[in-house]
Amino acid sequence: MTMPNLNLQAMKIFVAVFDLRSVNLAARALRLSQSGLSTTLAKLRRDLGDALFVSTASGMQPTPRAKEVVGPMREAIQCIEQRILRKAGFEPATDEREFRIALSDTAESIYMPRALTAVTRVAPRVRLRSVATPLPQLQRALSEGSIDFALGYFPDLESGDFVRRKIGQHGFVCICSSANREVIRDFSLKKYCAARHVVFEAPTRTQGLLESYLLKRGIDRDVALTTPHFMSLPEIIAGTDLIATVPDAIADAFAEIKRLARLELPFRSPVFETHLHWSQSVQNDPANKWLRSLLFQAFMVKGPR
Repeated sequence: MTMPNLNLQAMKIFVAVFDLRSVNLAARALRLSQSGLSTTLAKLRRDLGDALFVSTASGMQPTPRAKEVVGPMREAIQCIEQRILRKAGFEPATDEREFRIALSDTAESIYMPRALTAVTRVAPRVRLRSVATPLPQLQRALSEGSIDFALGYFPDLESGDFVRRKIGQHGFVCICSSANREVIRDFSLKKYCAARHVVFEAPTRTQGLLESYLLKRGIDRDVALTTPHFMSLPEIIAGTDLIATVPDAIADAFAEIKRLARLELPFRSPVFETHLHWSQSVQNDPANKWLRSLLFQAFMVKGPR
């Protein structure tokens, strides 16, 4: 069976004749010759096996078959023109799309306030969604477009399928209760090892980086509590004699909590970089380019986009 060749031009001719009830008026509206339009309409009639229009004293009247297909043809024209042929663009002031960003709750507390402030200022209808995606699924989600960006420390995303740009560099510090004078005074490696610790355990690589670093240097800790809940750390630390080793940006986020003290590690801290990651497939996508440029500005990062 030969399939009809329903191209965009033929469908636009059909809709114009349907709306105007005239071959002559349809040709003028589409800036076509009447003979050219008639030739295309004749082919469309053969392809669909129906007269489609009947000439009457009151104009070209559509057949039942024409009335049946005009709706789908309008939808097809709209889809082709707006979703396929339309030049990709992005208007921040009016766009209402949602961007999905994979980050941990720690990265969210550090970066999301600045990201939201920057986006809301110029794109009030754009929405951000923070998603917690397990690391094994993150590469696929970025590649398939179900996630737009990954923001933070993701060393697994270093393949050629992804682009990344540095947004920060961090080390680790200790936090403890400001009332814990015994620990604060002359904080040393001996005191660090003797203290009881809270370990913040989250599905990110930063904690693994710290644990590996301590293990290689034979630095042992007395762990009193392991928790996945970042937001509970300030109250736990402030209300006990426990200490915690956290990324310096986390300590900065807790800086306004007066009952906490920040201590530099009594040994050289491991260092890690945070990056904004995105798929090579959206490298030239206008919306993706716009948001990452805005985020780089918000995070005060210079360099190529």
